[in-house]
Amino acid sequence: MREFPIDDARLMTFAGIAYGAVGKIPRYLAEAQLLAGEWSIIWIPAAGQNPDNLAYIALNEQAGSAVLAIRGTYPDPLSPIYWNNGQQDNPFGPMVAWKDSASAKISGGTNTGYTNLSGLLDAAGRTIAEAVAALDPGISLCVTGHSLGGTLAPVLALDLADREPDRTIYSVSFAGMTPGNAAFAALFEGDGGLPGRMRRIFNTIDSVSYGWNAVLATRNFFTPSPRGGPLVTLFLFIAWLRLKIGGYGFTPIGESVALPGTVQNASSKHGLVSFVIETLHQHMPDTYLALLGAPPLPFSILFGAVTSDGPAPPEVHPQGRAMPVFHI
Repeated sequence: MREFPIDDARLMTFAGIAYGAVGKIPRYLAEAQLLAGEWSIIWIPAAGQNPDNLAYIALNEQAGSAVLAIRGTYPDPLSPIYWNNGQQDNPFGPMVAWKDSASAKISGGTNTGYTNLSGLLDAAGRTIAEAVAALDPGISLCVTGHSLGGTLAPVLALDLADREPDRTIYSVSFAGMTPGNAAFAALFEGDGGLPGRMRRIFNTIDSVSYGWNAVLATRNFFTPSPRGGPLVTLFLFIAWLRLKIGGYGFTPIGESVALPGTVQNASSKHGLVSFVIETLHQHMPDTYLALLGAPPLPFSILFGAVTSDGPAPPEVHPQGRAMPVFHI
């Protein structure tokens, strides 16, 4: 396994902080135990913005590293942004050619997210690409994200690698879905790609990370329970059939790294509601941080609210934190 400049626990912390309110992200970055106050924000969308897709860039000049972290699905179902992000998670519909490639394609939803990120501006009017180009040539860049952010991370990393051929760029995604077809995945190992510099990290019982190349593998995740029942099986079969008939050919990118997940109190949970709650729990950022042996985020992701500040996170991952709401 290739050694990357920044460990996975820290990268997942960066990815989780991207869910924070824009104005609070610098504080969350300073409060995160693993980051030890060594990172500073060098690019973030201008104050007052709450765009459909959000990202920020943090720099550790002493370490010679920068991180571009992309937010996943906006965690507020009362906001239209949540539903717009849901459309980006949707694999169906026409695929879009990647730049000038005749065969490499990404989903239409992924292309929308990529286009949105490319157009974001900071207070100085700079795009992400312009901010990266302004970095010292010796600074390496990792593009990361969780969930929808994990789907978009390799796409944006590939674009930046094409723009910055002399810079060391790599990508680590968490719980991301497959953004494109086999021809798109092949670009990462070719000239101008990220050969050996792309990792895809997933919880083995997180159904989101099996979209959209292996949806049927999620049917009986939780043993002995909770089980989703016939409705979940029917949904998965219909999704699989549509993907098969549509010939989308979604293909995972880079090296896959599995984190063995554990069901919470499996013997005491039954029924569809328990299945949904367990599914959401397995996908949440703090669950990934716990699997990586890292402290939780310095805030909670709550139903109907972006974030809720909490006390300084304890050393040990707590059980029963507030349940987030994600598209899955």
